[in-house]
Amino acid sequence: MQKKFNAWLITKDINQIDSKFVELDSNEYLNNEVIIKVQNSALNYKDALALTGSAPVVRSFPLISGIDMSGIVIESKSNLLKDGDRVFATGWGLGELHNGGLASYASFDADKFMKIPSNFSFLDIMGLGTAGLTAMLSIGSLVKNGITPDRGKILVTGASGAVGSIATTLLLKMGYKVSVVTSRIDDNRDYLAHIGDVEILDSSLFTNEPKMLSKENWAGAIDVVGGRVLENIITQISHSGVVAICGQVRGLELKTNLAPFFLRGIKLIGIDSAFCTKKSRVESWEKIFTLLNGKDIEKISEVIDLDKAYEKSLLIIEGKNKKRIITNHQDL
Repeated sequence: MQKKFNAWLITKDINQIDSKFVELDSNEYLNNEVIIKVQNSALNYKDALALTGSAPVVRSFPLISGIDMSGIVIESKSNLLKDGDRVFATGWGLGELHNGGLASYASFDADKFMKIPSNFSFLDIMGLGTAGLTAMLSIGSLVKNGITPDRGKILVTGASGAVGSIATTLLLKMGYKVSVVTSRIDDNRDYLAHIGDVEILDSSLFTNEPKMLSKENWAGAIDVVGGRVLENIITQISHSGVVAICGQVRGLELKTNLAPFFLRGIKLIGIDSAFCTKKSRVESWEKIFTLLNGKDIEKISEVIDLDKAYEKSLLIIEGKNKKRIITNHQDL
Protein backbone atom coordinates (compact mmCIF):
# COMPACT_ATOMS: atom_id res chain seq x y z
CA MET A 1 0.00 0.00 0.00
CA GLN A 2 1.45 3.35 -1.02
CA LYS A 3 1.87 6.07 1.62
CA LYS A 4 -0.03 8.82 -0.23
CA PHE A 5 -3.22 8.91 -2.29
CA ASN A 6 -5.41 11.52 -4.00
CA ALA A 7 -8.90 12.46 -2.84
CA TRP A 8 -11.56 15.16 -2.72
CA LEU A 9 -11.37 16.35 0.89
CA ILE A 10 -14.08 18.52 2.45
CA THR A 11 -13.08 20.71 5.40
CA LYS A 12 -14.84 23.23 7.61
CA ASP A 13 -13.34 26.37 9.17
CA ILE A 14 -15.88 28.03 11.47
CA ASN A 15 -18.82 28.34 9.02
CA GLN A 16 -16.79 28.07 5.80
CA ILE A 17 -16.93 24.72 3.98
CA ASP A 18 -14.21 24.06 1.45
CA SER A 19 -13.42 21.17 -0.90
CA LYS A 20 -10.06 20.48 -2.53
CA PHE A 21 -8.46 17.73 -4.57
CA VAL A 22 -5.47 16.92 -2.39
CA GLU A 23 -2.87 14.31 -1.50
CA LEU A 24 -3.55 12.52 1.78
CA ASP A 25 -1.70 10.19 4.14
CA SER A 26 -2.81 6.56 3.84
CA ASN A 27 -2.21 5.77 7.50
CA GLU A 28 -4.52 8.58 8.57
CA TYR A 29 -7.45 7.89 6.24
CA LEU A 30 -7.31 4.21 5.25
CA ASN A 31 -7.76 2.39 8.54
CA ASN A 32 -10.95 0.35 8.22
CA GLU A 33 -11.40 -3.42 7.70
CA VAL A 34 -10.97 -3.38 3.94
CA ILE A 35 -8.86 -1.21 1.66
CA ILE A 36 -9.65 -1.03 -2.04
CA LYS A 37 -7.87 0.53 -4.98
CA VAL A 38 -10.73 2.56 -6.42
CA GLN A 39 -11.28 1.96 -10.13
CA ASN A 40 -14.40 4.09 -10.56
CA SER A 41 -16.78 6.00 -8.33
CA ALA A 42 -19.66 8.28 -9.22
CA LEU A 43 -20.82 11.84 -8.78
CA ASN A 44 -24.31 12.02 -7.32
CA TYR A 45 -26.52 15.03 -6.61
CA LYS A 46 -25.71 14.61 -2.92
CA ASP A 47 -21.98 14.60 -3.72
CA ALA A 48 -22.43 17.78 -5.75
CA LEU A 49 -24.18 19.44 -2.79
CA ALA A 50 -21.31 18.39 -0.52
CA LEU A 51 -18.47 19.46 -2.82
CA THR A 52 -19.97 22.87 -3.57
CA GLY A 53 -21.13 23.48 0.00
CA SER A 54 -24.68 24.03 -1.27
CA ALA A 55 -26.25 22.00 1.54
CA PRO A 56 -25.04 20.59 4.90
CA VAL A 57 -24.56 17.03 3.62
CA VAL A 58 -21.28 16.32 5.42
CA ARG A 59 -21.63 15.75 9.15
CA SER A 60 -18.03 15.02 10.12
CA PHE A 61 -14.95 17.02 9.12
CA PRO A 62 -12.51 16.62 7.49
CA LEU A 63 -14.09 13.99 5.23
CA ILE A 64 -13.43 12.41 1.84
CA SER A 65 -16.45 12.92 -0.39
CA GLY A 66 -18.24 10.29 -2.48
CA ILE A 67 -21.25 8.12 -1.59
CA ASP A 68 -20.40 5.44 -4.20
CA MET A 69 -17.23 3.47 -4.92
CA SER A 70 -15.98 0.40 -6.74
CA GLY A 71 -12.59 -1.21 -6.87
CA ILE A 72 -10.24 -4.08 -6.16
CA VAL A 73 -9.56 -5.31 -2.61
CA ILE A 74 -5.86 -4.90 -1.79
CA GLU A 75 -6.04 -5.45 1.98
CA SER A 76 -8.69 -7.24 4.06
CA LYS A 77 -8.88 -8.00 7.78
CA SER A 78 -12.14 -9.88 7.27
CA ASN A 79 -12.86 -13.39 5.99
CA LEU A 80 -15.78 -11.93 4.00
CA LEU A 81 -13.43 -10.55 1.35
CA LYS A 82 -10.00 -11.42 0.02
CA ASP A 83 -7.34 -9.61 -1.98
CA GLY A 84 -8.33 -9.31 -5.61
CA ASP A 85 -12.10 -9.32 -5.06
CA ARG A 86 -14.01 -6.87 -7.27
CA VAL A 87 -16.39 -4.95 -4.99
CA PHE A 88 -18.60 -1.91 -4.70
CA ALA A 89 -20.42 0.02 -1.97
CA THR A 90 -23.13 2.68 -1.99
CA GLY A 91 -24.64 4.75 0.80
CA TRP A 92 -24.16 3.58 4.40
CA GLY A 93 -23.08 7.13 5.32
CA LEU A 94 -20.18 7.24 2.86
CA GLY A 95 -19.32 10.84 2.05
CA GLU A 96 -21.51 12.00 4.94
CA LEU A 97 -20.30 10.28 8.11
CA HIS A 98 -17.52 8.07 6.71
CA ASN A 99 -14.75 8.74 4.21
CA GLY A 100 -16.09 8.05 0.74
CA GLY A 101 -15.11 7.00 -2.74
CA LEU A 102 -13.96 10.15 -4.57
CA ALA A 103 -10.38 9.04 -4.05
CA SER A 104 -7.76 6.75 -5.57
CA TYR A 105 -8.00 4.45 -2.53
CA ALA A 106 -10.78 3.90 0.00
CA SER A 107 -11.42 1.95 3.18
CA PHE A 108 -14.69 0.68 4.68
CA ASP A 109 -16.41 -2.16 6.60
CA ALA A 110 -16.26 -5.55 4.90
CA ASP A 111 -19.97 -6.29 5.32
CA LYS A 112 -20.95 -3.07 3.54
CA PHE A 113 -19.33 -4.15 0.27
CA MET A 114 -20.99 -6.28 -2.39
CA LYS A 115 -19.17 -8.28 -5.05
CA ILE A 116 -19.49 -7.20 -8.67
CA PRO A 117 -20.91 -9.88 -11.01
CA SER A 118 -18.43 -11.19 -13.56
CA ASN A 119 -20.43 -9.77 -16.50
CA PHE A 120 -20.39 -6.22 -15.06
CA SER A 121 -17.40 -3.86 -15.21
CA PHE A 122 -16.45 -1.20 -12.66
CA LEU A 123 -17.81 1.37 -15.11
CA ASP A 124 -21.09 -0.54 -15.36
CA ILE A 125 -21.59 -0.76 -11.62
CA MET A 126 -20.84 2.93 -11.08
CA GLY A 127 -23.11 3.80 -13.98
CA LEU A 128 -25.78 2.54 -11.59
CA GLY A 129 -24.55 3.07 -8.02
CA THR A 130 -26.81 4.86 -5.55
CA ALA A 131 -29.01 6.11 -8.39
CA GLY A 132 -29.60 2.56 -9.62
CA LEU A 133 -30.37 1.27 -6.15
CA THR A 134 -32.74 4.18 -5.51
CA ALA A 135 -34.53 3.56 -8.80
CA MET A 136 -34.96 -0.17 -8.13
CA LEU A 137 -36.12 0.39 -4.53
CA SER A 138 -38.70 2.85 -5.87
CA ILE A 139 -39.94 0.38 -8.46
CA GLY A 140 -39.98 -2.33 -5.81
CA SER A 141 -42.30 -0.23 -3.66
CA LEU A 142 -44.74 -0.02 -6.57
CA VAL A 143 -44.57 -3.76 -7.28
CA LYS A 144 -45.05 -4.72 -3.62
CA ASN A 145 -48.22 -2.65 -3.60
CA GLY A 146 -49.74 -4.28 -6.63
CA ILE A 147 -48.76 -1.76 -9.31
CA THR A 148 -48.22 -4.16 -12.21
CA PRO A 149 -47.83 -3.13 -15.88
CA ASP A 150 -51.50 -3.80 -16.61
CA ARG A 151 -52.57 -1.17 -14.05
CA GLY A 152 -51.61 1.76 -16.26
CA LYS A 153 -48.82 4.26 -16.92
CA ILE A 154 -46.06 5.15 -14.49
CA LEU A 155 -44.92 8.77 -14.23
CA VAL A 156 -41.21 9.49 -13.65
CA THR A 157 -40.00 13.01 -12.80
CA GLY A 158 -36.48 14.34 -13.23
CA ALA A 159 -36.20 11.91 -16.11
CA SER A 160 -32.96 13.29 -17.56
CA GLY A 161 -31.16 12.85 -14.24
CA ALA A 162 -29.52 9.67 -13.01
CA VAL A 163 -32.34 8.22 -10.90
CA GLY A 164 -35.00 9.16 -13.43
CA SER A 165 -33.05 7.75 -16.37
CA ILE A 166 -32.34 4.45 -14.66
CA ALA A 167 -35.89 4.13 -13.30
CA THR A 168 -37.30 4.73 -16.78
CA THR A 169 -34.95 2.16 -18.30
CA LEU A 170 -35.85 -0.46 -15.69
CA LEU A 171 -39.59 0.16 -15.97
CA LEU A 172 -39.48 -0.24 -19.73
CA LYS A 173 -37.53 -3.49 -19.34
CA MET A 174 -40.23 -4.72 -16.96
CA GLY A 175 -43.00 -4.02 -19.44
CA TYR A 176 -44.45 -0.80 -18.01
CA LYS A 177 -45.69 2.12 -20.07
CA VAL A 178 -43.86 5.22 -18.90
CA SER A 179 -44.43 8.98 -19.05
CA VAL A 180 -41.49 11.19 -18.12
CA VAL A 181 -41.33 14.77 -16.88
CA THR A 182 -38.52 17.19 -17.65
CA SER A 183 -38.04 20.92 -17.06
CA ARG A 184 -36.06 21.42 -20.29
CA ILE A 185 -38.07 19.49 -22.82
CA ASP A 186 -36.31 20.86 -25.94
CA ASP A 187 -32.83 20.12 -24.56
CA ASN A 188 -33.72 16.66 -23.27
CA ARG A 189 -36.13 15.33 -25.89
CA ASP A 190 -33.51 13.45 -27.94
CA TYR A 191 -31.83 12.00 -24.88
CA LEU A 192 -35.10 10.78 -23.37
CA ALA A 193 -36.27 9.33 -26.68
CA HIS A 194 -32.94 7.49 -26.85
CA ILE A 195 -33.77 5.73 -23.57
CA GLY A 196 -36.90 4.19 -25.03
CA ASP A 197 -40.52 4.61 -26.09
CA VAL A 198 -41.79 7.11 -23.52
CA GLU A 199 -44.28 9.97 -23.41
CA ILE A 200 -42.36 13.19 -22.69
CA LEU A 201 -44.12 15.89 -20.64
CA ASP A 202 -43.05 19.42 -19.72
CA SER A 203 -42.78 20.04 -15.97
CA SER A 204 -44.80 23.25 -16.44
CA LEU A 205 -47.86 21.00 -16.65
CA PHE A 206 -47.33 20.22 -12.96
CA THR A 207 -46.62 23.66 -11.52
CA ASN A 208 -50.11 25.16 -11.24
CA GLU A 209 -51.99 25.38 -7.96
CA PRO A 210 -53.14 21.76 -7.47
CA LYS A 211 -56.82 20.85 -7.29
CA MET A 212 -58.22 18.77 -4.46
CA LEU A 213 -58.56 15.90 -6.95
CA SER A 214 -57.68 15.78 -10.65
CA LYS A 215 -58.22 13.29 -13.43
CA GLU A 216 -56.71 9.87 -12.65
CA ASN A 217 -53.75 9.72 -15.03
CA TRP A 218 -51.14 7.47 -13.42
CA ALA A 219 -51.14 4.06 -11.74
CA GLY A 220 -47.99 5.10 -9.93
CA ALA A 221 -45.17 7.60 -9.92
CA ILE A 222 -41.50 7.88 -9.03
CA ASP A 223 -40.71 11.42 -7.97
CA VAL A 224 -37.27 12.94 -7.45
CA VAL A 225 -38.46 16.55 -7.59
CA GLY A 226 -40.86 17.23 -4.73
CA GLY A 227 -42.49 20.61 -4.19
CA ARG A 228 -45.36 21.81 -6.38
CA VAL A 229 -44.73 19.06 -8.95
CA LEU A 230 -45.33 16.35 -6.36
CA GLU A 231 -48.37 18.20 -5.03
CA ASN A 232 -49.97 18.01 -8.48
CA ILE A 233 -48.96 14.40 -9.06
CA ILE A 234 -50.68 13.29 -5.84
CA THR A 235 -54.02 14.58 -7.12
CA GLN A 236 -53.62 12.67 -10.43
CA ILE A 237 -52.84 9.18 -9.09
CA SER A 238 -55.43 6.48 -9.78
CA HIS A 239 -57.28 4.48 -7.11
CA SER A 240 -54.90 2.44 -4.90
CA GLY A 241 -51.95 4.01 -6.70
CA VAL A 242 -48.49 4.56 -5.25
CA VAL A 243 -46.01 7.44 -5.34
CA ALA A 244 -42.41 6.60 -4.45
CA ILE A 245 -40.59 9.73 -3.24
CA CYS A 246 -36.81 9.71 -3.57
CA GLY A 247 -35.75 13.34 -4.06
CA GLN A 248 -36.44 16.97 -3.27
CA VAL A 249 -34.94 19.09 -6.03
CA ARG A 250 -37.78 21.63 -5.68
CA GLY A 251 -37.79 21.64 -1.91
CA LEU A 252 -38.78 19.65 1.16
CA GLU A 253 -42.14 21.31 1.78
CA LEU A 254 -45.30 19.48 0.75
CA LYS A 255 -48.76 21.08 0.79
CA THR A 256 -51.56 18.68 -0.01
CA ASN A 257 -54.97 17.52 1.19
CA LEU A 258 -56.39 14.25 2.42
CA ALA A 259 -58.84 13.57 -0.42
CA PRO A 260 -56.46 11.50 -2.60
CA PHE A 261 -55.65 9.33 0.41
CA PHE A 262 -59.08 8.45 1.76
CA LEU A 263 -61.13 8.82 -1.46
CA ARG A 264 -58.66 7.03 -3.74
CA GLY A 265 -56.56 5.14 -1.23
CA ILE A 266 -53.22 6.23 -2.66
CA LYS A 267 -49.92 5.74 -0.83
CA LEU A 268 -46.82 7.92 -0.51
CA ILE A 269 -43.71 5.84 0.15
CA GLY A 270 -40.38 7.38 1.06
CA ILE A 271 -37.28 5.70 -0.40
CA ASP A 272 -34.08 5.55 1.64
CA SER A 273 -31.20 4.08 -0.36
CA ALA A 274 -28.49 5.23 2.05
CA PHE A 275 -29.37 3.10 5.07
CA CYS A 276 -31.81 0.50 3.75
CA THR A 277 -31.24 -3.07 4.89
CA LYS A 278 -28.68 -5.40 3.34
CA LYS A 279 -31.56 -7.71 2.39
CA SER A 280 -33.30 -4.93 0.44
CA ARG A 281 -30.03 -4.06 -1.28
CA VAL A 282 -29.29 -7.62 -2.32
CA GLU A 283 -32.81 -8.16 -3.66
CA SER A 284 -32.72 -4.88 -5.60
CA TRP A 285 -29.27 -5.45 -7.09
CA GLU A 286 -30.10 -9.01 -8.10
CA LYS A 287 -33.13 -7.68 -9.98
CA ILE A 288 -31.05 -4.98 -11.65
CA PHE A 289 -28.42 -7.49 -12.73
CA THR A 290 -31.05 -9.60 -14.47
CA LEU A 291 -32.59 -6.63 -16.31
CA LEU A 292 -29.68 -4.44 -17.44
CA ASN A 293 -26.42 -4.84 -19.27
CA GLY A 294 -23.46 -2.66 -20.17
CA LYS A 295 -25.11 -1.23 -23.28
CA ASP A 296 -28.14 -0.08 -21.27
CA ILE A 297 -25.88 1.65 -18.77
CA GLU A 298 -23.65 3.26 -21.41
CA LYS A 299 -26.65 5.09 -22.88
CA ILE A 300 -27.35 6.89 -19.62
CA SER A 301 -23.77 7.51 -18.39
CA GLU A 302 -20.75 9.68 -19.03
CA VAL A 303 -17.21 9.39 -17.66
CA ILE A 304 -15.10 12.24 -16.26
CA ASP A 305 -11.67 12.36 -14.63
CA LEU A 306 -11.75 12.45 -10.85
CA ASP A 307 -10.10 15.88 -10.63
CA LYS A 308 -12.99 17.39 -12.65
CA ALA A 309 -15.60 16.49 -10.00
CA TYR A 310 -16.01 20.02 -8.63
CA GLU A 311 -16.70 21.74 -11.96
CA LYS A 312 -19.14 18.99 -12.94
CA SER A 313 -20.83 19.40 -9.54
CA LEU A 314 -21.61 23.02 -10.38
CA LEU A 315 -23.46 21.90 -13.50
CA ILE A 316 -25.39 19.29 -11.53
CA ILE A 317 -26.51 21.88 -8.98
CA GLU A 318 -27.62 24.21 -11.78
CA GLY A 319 -29.66 21.42 -13.36
CA LYS A 320 -27.54 21.54 -16.52
CA ASN A 321 -26.28 17.99 -16.43
CA LYS A 322 -27.63 14.92 -18.18
CA LYS A 323 -26.78 11.30 -17.53
CA ARG A 324 -25.15 9.47 -14.67
CA ILE A 325 -21.62 10.72 -13.93
CA ILE A 326 -18.85 8.15 -13.46
CA THR A 327 -15.46 9.32 -12.20
CA ASN A 328 -12.38 7.67 -13.65
CA HIS A 329 -9.53 6.92 -11.21
CA GLN A 330 -7.40 4.42 -13.06
CA ASP A 331 -4.57 6.79 -14.04
CA LEU A 332 -4.07 8.19 -10.53
